[in-house]
Amino acid sequence: MIDITDSVVRTLEAASRLRPTPGFVNGDEYAEWYVEASSQLLLALADLAQAQDEPQLARQLELFSHPLCMEPLDAVLPTEAMPKTWCFNPVKTADTPCALHTPERAADLGRCTWTGDGALRMCRTEPAPGDDRCKRHAEFCRAVKVDGAVCGRPRCRIPQHQMAPVPGAC
Repeated sequence: MIDITDSVVRTLEAASRLRPTPGFVNGDEYAEWYVEASSQLLLALADLAQAQDEPQLARQLELFSHPLCMEPLDAVLPTEAMPKTWCFNPVKTADTPCALHTPERAADLGRCTWTGDGALRMCRTEPAPGDDRCKRHAEFCRAVKVDGAVCGRPRCRIPQHQMAPVPGAC
């Protein structure tokens, strides 16, 4: 049984540490800042929800206390559009996608397959007709070098890369 007094004390202690911070989604102007709920606060709220016989809310709060995938699930979006639905699958490290939403799976989801610059997240743009990449990323070289790395140069002019027997090579 959860001690409700202890849960209330932990919740208030965690809430006392809340501070406004600038955020990627909300902008850098103070009027657009947000208050981030810490993992400790979310877990304390989950305990309170459990004590109040709200198991579904408790599970949701506990889930939100861990890093989540947060990949947009809406149909392909331009990069400036704000998605309406998100993946909430737990991940080990914050700001990384789950196994279902890695750049290697982009083609399965109808998105651009470009993975250059060490991108952890897939491009949100629909591939150009007849290509597996969007118009913006189609210009990057796809040739695989001797060391196994993809060239990745925009509008590559290396003759061996232009003749490479790689589908879609530059």
